[in-house]
Amino acid sequence: MKLISKLSIYVVVFLVHITTTMAQQREDVIYLSDGSQKKGKVVSIGDEVIKFSYTGEEVQYELKKQTVNKIVFANGREESFGNSSAVTGITPSVVASNQLAVLPFEIVSNDQALTTDAMRREIQQSCVDAIKSRGLSFQIQDPRTTNAMLAKSGIQLSDIANHVPEELAKLLGVSYVIVGAYEIENKGTSTIGSGVTTYNDKKQEDRTKGTAVRSNNTYTSTNYNTKVLLSIYDSNGRQLFSDTRKPFMGGLDSYSGALKTLAKRITLK
Repeated sequence: MKLISKLSIYVVVFLVHITTTMAQQREDVIYLSDGSQKKGKVVSIGDEVIKFSYTGEEVQYELKKQTVNKIVFANGREESFGNSSAVTGITPSVVASNQLAVLPFEIVSNDQALTTDAMRREIQQSCVDAIKSRGLSFQIQDPRTTNAMLAKSGIQLSDIANHVPEELAKLLGVSYVIVGAYEIENKGTSTIGSGVTTYNDKKQEDRTKGTAVRSNNTYTSTNYNTKVLLSIYDSNGRQLFSDTRKPFMGGLDSYSGALKTLAKRITLK
């Protein structure tokens, strides 16, 4: 009888442990209107955004509420938001074979004046031009089409980093997406000056005599350290290529030469 009692206790403890472990492993699942899912922990649901963290991470991400169809919580409760079909009425396109979209670049800088949508689009177009110069077999989606589809889906250019490549590829209807970042460190300014002294009413035998006239020239420039990061993902979220390039001369427009170098390193055909 004692043996049976001990076995019963062990079985009960084991079942409790299994049940607790399974409960801990369950996650909140967010179903997006484009058909993709995000799994983790829903932190809060606001009037416009839903905050969540991926499993095993503490970083909080934000999703626009209008892009979410429903949430199935870990305890089984389900909450719908009535956003069926696509984000803001757009149905995700059928994925086009061998088509690639270049996303507007993320800009990381200690100079917030540089992190503008205009610069993101400029670098995006420069990347498209660099890829086209390779003569690869990819069909490259027009950047204007890419940006228009993102805008109609409620995704701001500055918000792209909060969306996974798989989600963006399916939304844009392409097989591959290029995700890039341009890092800019403003190192401050430097000033170079020069002065020249000339003499009026000089005598031929003594060129140091006469009226001295001095002119000064100064030139002030801003110094930058820059780096370009470029990655290619397929529509399943697999990273197929990733590389970085730090230009020798870190001017603001140094991304152009860096992108040409990175395009030459792409191993995909």
